[in-house]
Amino acid sequence: ERVRFWGVRSDVADILNAADIFTLPSKYEGNPMAVMEAMAAGLPIVATAVGGIPELVAHGVSGLLVPNDDVAALRKALQHLIDAPEARHAMGQAALQRARTDFDIRHTVRQYEALYAQIYSSARRRG
Repeated sequence: ERVRFWGVRSDVADILNAADIFTLPSKYEGNPMAVMEAMAAGLPIVATAVGGIPELVAHGVSGLLVPNDDVAALRKALQHLIDAPEARHAMGQAALQRARTDFDIRHTVRQYEALYAQIYSSARRRG
């Protein structure tokens, strides 16, 4: 009764803005857009340390990472953020700052421009 499975939604921003914590206990992941969206909404993240998640979430800074298949660690991390509103708020703010700094489209464009310039320069040197 306290957990809801929403299915496909078009109002994700509204749902994230109504949440206090975002959790993604995946067994396998790439670089999940859902985590980046939650960070951009200022939510602390509780997720399994799989795939690209540890590259997005700094453990103890913007969220808490737990081992895959460790239900007790997941429960403990969630309970910690429920019981510690100051930590929850601080991690949410850190997540928001990371999203603003690193996930912004302008930042991504600059990274691609630098990559393409490096590739072009290497190709020119090789002839």
